[in-house]
Amino acid sequence: MSYKIEEISSTQKKAFFDIDKSEVGKIYTDVVKLFQKDADLKGFRKGKVPLKVVESIYLEQISEELKTRVINNNLRSLALEEKINIVRTSDLEFKDFHKDKNFEFSFNFEFIPEISLAKFKGIEVEKEVFSIEQKDIDKAIENLLLNFASNEELPKRKKVSKKDILSINFSGEVEGVVVKDLVRDNALIELGNESLIPDIESQIKSMAIGEEKIFDITYPEDFPIAEAAGKVVTCKVLVNKIFKKVVPKLNDDFITKLGMESKDKLEERVASDLERSFNDKSEASLRKSVGDKLIKDNSFEFPVSFLDDEERRLESEYLSKMNEKGIKLKEVDDPTKDLIKESAVRNVKLALIFAEISKLESISVPEDEIEQVIASIANSQNTPVSKVKKYYKDNNLMDDIRVKLTDEKVIRFVIADAKIKEIKPKSKK
Repeated sequence: MSYKIEEISSTQKKAFFDIDKSEVGKIYTDVVKLFQKDADLKGFRKGKVPLKVVESIYLEQISEELKTRVINNNLRSLALEEKINIVRTSDLEFKDFHKDKNFEFSFNFEFIPEISLAKFKGIEVEKEVFSIEQKDIDKAIENLLLNFASNEELPKRKKVSKKDILSINFSGEVEGVVVKDLVRDNALIELGNESLIPDIESQIKSMAIGEEKIFDITYPEDFPIAEAAGKVVTCKVLVNKIFKKVVPKLNDDFITKLGMESKDKLEERVASDLERSFNDKSEASLRKSVGDKLIKDNSFEFPVSFLDDEERRLESEYLSKMNEKGIKLKEVDDPTKDLIKESAVRNVKLALIFAEISKLESISVPEDEIEQVIASIANSQNTPVSKVKKYYKDNNLMDDIRVKLTDEKVIRFVIADAKIKEIKPKSKK
């Protein structure tokens, strides 16, 4: 194998190959024999079709397989000789191909550069510690009561007032065209909870039952429905009914309905739930602190394709979540794209750092742990384990499980050896 390499960037190079015809010829013979083994032609026993006949019938397929094998064989050899981790190739170019001639080709390839990690054992990190106060318990019980609240119609009320709950019909048009995703019949809205565009809410506040109003509103640039974002929308609103929210009282009947013995027992249960929630928040703050520290201490380049792939994954995930909420988006708006890019950079950097730590510390995941995850998924979906395993294998998802389990072991490893400083929760601005 003869080759030369040109550097494009710190994570991308171009390789030029000149493969001797003797190597090409040897691989060609192997490929023809492979086709001969599977050839099943009338008049010949399977596997006994003469090579010349095989060549004449499958010439095009043989040539394609030959090129693929020559390229892949030399790609692997290049990675071994140069001791580089090639993650993607592109821009393949080659001259006329013939089995009896040298084969010249070139391609660009991305690779993971060598990462020299800074100290990751005994790093100093912070952990927010949350303490439960009576006001937290009171607030949780207040929210619990709100969850059991009901809406009571006020048929005698005609005029809308602030903090009312309304049933409305709503539609919006842009330049005379109805925006389908804005059309709502008998939609329940609550005034004063910042769920509506302020200009729309101010118009509705002055309405009465049975009244219909048409007005123009300029929608925000970052509005999730693309057809309306940044546009002047002609809104049509009809107020159907007025309701008030009826919150149950914290009395013996309500406490019994919850299956609790007394208010004290309810508070104990709420405090226990809050403790679990606060512990989870503390753990999340610690893990974020570990990630922040590792990213801050380690500066390195990585393949652009990694970032592109992660951005696409996060965008797809975001669009799916919005769709589940009933907001149909065709694309992600620019402010959200910026946030997704920040997350993608962080995710890629941490993934590479975790991979390097797992290699240095020989952290691995045995097959039985992967089997346990598959069994857990099968149990949660009430599906046979064999079916779940087949799905994950067929869709190349087994490595995803292995990576997630490995990353979890890595972060636990780092935390176990870290110097943790407990701090009060940081105020959210």
